Amino acid sequence: MIDYSLGCRMPVEDWANLNRSGVFEDPSLSRYVGPFPPDDLMYNTTGMSRQSDFAAHGADFWMALSRASPKALSEYSSVLDFGCGCGRLARMFKGHPGYVAGCDIDHRHVDWCASAIEHFDAKLSRVRPPIPFATNAFEAVISISIFSHLNETNQDVFLQDLARVCKPEGLLFLTIHGQRAMTRALTEPKIRNLLDMPDELFEQARGKFERDELAFVLQHGHLTTVIDGVAIAGKVISDPFEYGITFMSEAYVRAHWSQWFEIVDYRSGGIHDFQDIVVLGPKK
Repeated sequence: MIDYSLGCRMPVEDWANLNRSGVFEDPSLSRYVGPFPPDDLMYNTTGMSRQSDFAAHGADFWMALSRASPKALSEYSSVLDFGCGCGRLARMFKGHPGYVAGCDIDHRHVDWCASAIEHFDAKLSRVRPPIPFATNAFEAVISISIFSHLNETNQDVFLQDLARVCKPEGLLFLTIHGQRAMTRALTEPKIRNLLDMPDELFEQARGKFERDELAFVLQHGHLTTVIDGVAIAGKVISDPFEYGITFMSEAYVRAHWSQWFEIVDYRSGGIHDFQDIVVLGPKK
């Protein structure tokens, strides 16, 4: 018999299935899972408008990270969700016996997480380090779909800061657009359209990627605050910030990120057969 009160301490597949489908088939089980954000926040961060889709993504992340981790996610004494959004992954940590925290640069997401997800310590961060956590605070650091959108300068400073907050014996799980994402962008029109990049800029990015350079293409979305040196008014974030689509090869990661980390594992297409999961140990 399944003990739903264990939350994320349940067997991995049982917990994922409860979140993905169980609570929608039997709404009486909803008290055992994390809350859902308002529709506007859910759509703003993921483009999803249905709770079932939002929940399925969180369950997929849980499964993928569990496969990449040498131990159960519930066994880490402290966990950071860097770039937590409105809790797509954070809600999956309901029932965690340790300290689970996160940060994001959008105050709307942080305000909701702080008020609604009881097991989660959400804090507002800035577009430049340091993030608001102490050195050596976390045994596990997770970041889904953040380094797939930062330019090299912003990547480098945040990689250093994540190394700072990770315990010497801890692990980091960061996702990127690597070879699998590039291959699918080249061969699947749906993926190519989803990336929303002009053909010329995409080809430039492809060239850099094939030369094992970081390829960043600026997008004019809700997080970009400066375009061609001109500040854009009315943005949620007031500080100068560039947000876009970033591709980088495994060779780039191994050569460049090794300044701060040991590469423990590299899982091509680990998230949805699209983003790679890079498992890292900080060099302390």
